[in-house]
Amino acid sequence: MVLYTDGIPEARNMDKKFYGIERLCEVVSQNWHLSVVEQFKQATIDDLREFMAEQKVFDDITLLILKQQGNIVHNL
Repeated sequence: MVLYTDGIPEARNMDKKFYGIERLCEVVSQNWHLSVVEQFKQATIDDLREFMAEQKVFDDITLLILKQQGNIVHNL
């Protein structure tokens, strides 16, 4: 599960283009295989920072990633 504030898709680069939901989804898909959530989160933040370059941050940027490891077995 990936939760984020609007500051991520609404972040702009130096050309005033938005980062966007599509790019966020692409980065999530490309890094979902990472088993360590911290690496997954860092890859997403690194992509955002690369996109923004020297542009100032004008909104909060919050990212929460929850990933289940292993299988859950329920006894009924």
